[in-house]
Amino acid sequence: GRVGFRTMGCLFSKEDKGSRYAVGGETEDGGDAAPARSQSSSKSEAKTEPLVAKPKLDPKDFIYMKRTGEKLVKAPGTVNGQQFVIDRCEDCEIYIMDECDSLMIDDCVRCKIVVGPTTGSIFVRDCSDCTCVFMCRQYRCRDCKDIDTHLHVTTRPIIETSTNMRFGCWDFHYEGLEAQMRSAGISEWQNFWSHIYNFNPDDATWSLMPPERTALAALEPLPDFSELKGVAEALADGARPPLCVRTLGERDSAPKEGCLILVPACDAHMAREICDMAHAAKVSLVRTNRCQLTEAWAVSFLEAGGAAFHAELCKGKAIGLEFGGEGCADAMRGVASSGGFPMLENPDQYAEWRYMGVEG
Repeated sequence: GRVGFRTMGCLFSKEDKGSRYAVGGETEDGGDAAPARSQSSSKSEAKTEPLVAKPKLDPKDFIYMKRTGEKLVKAPGTVNGQQFVIDRCEDCEIYIMDECDSLMIDDCVRCKIVVGPTTGSIFVRDCSDCTCVFMCRQYRCRDCKDIDTHLHVTTRPIIETSTNMRFGCWDFHYEGLEAQMRSAGISEWQNFWSHIYNFNPDDATWSLMPPERTALAALEPLPDFSELKGVAEALADGARPPLCVRTLGERDSAPKEGCLILVPACDAHMAREICDMAHAAKVSLVRTNRCQLTEAWAVSFLEAGGAAFHAELCKGKAIGLEFGGEGCADAMRGVASSGGFPMLENPDQYAEWRYMGVEG
């Protein structure tokens, strides 16, 4: 469902770091976290089965604070959907290779930070000269400068009072990523990494990295973590990642000629094969999206584009693959036809599809 954006200034006051870091038991600053609420009455207690005590979480397991020159990793299964905090780290390489609830990054300098699927938001504040590789439902930054971010995000990335922010498409991978994405509800086909919203268009700057600049190149040499074994080899020489797809996005260099192929949920496995065939034909993948279509909208949309309506497109979330480049429609027409998938060839007509279902 829709994940609403919190008001930027109210999402964890920086003066309230004690409560921000509370996971259970005590806070990073040594104070007690808020106690659990007691049962409302003895009557309700009588009707309630005895509670099974959950393992007590140590807040320090979910915080990297005041680290300098270290290589730090949280392996799959060590965060398990908890909130994580990275605060006042310098010259560190930090890999959070697990599903997180949300992540706060404050006052970090010259760090490389990789974060796996995050069901909520990644919020970066007062950081500089960092390289980031993030996958999340929401991305926000405030008062940052000189940061490169390779991003997979299912909402519009938001920047505020930040300068020289550069964005690229997530093209990283590690063992266990697919299961984490499924658990977090993040699809490889829904990534709005380049659809930037700038709160301060007059005094904040941002740009999109050249398409050949990969996350691996930005992170290399990778730290010697067992969890990263084989990753550099798998992604060497700009190889496409085995799960997520690399798109051109909103770059100025994106081709004007294009076509859109729609794939129903029941044939989702075919989307990757179509992308493989496009790659072999040297056709660029510009955008992807995955969203629920209503029958009324789909009928009108397809008829306007000269394509036949397929009822299967409205059963589950349909995947759309937008390709671009000279001759792309000719190259992909046979691919779409052989699979029985509708293809539209007028970018102006199908443009409304691009951001359908975007959260936020």
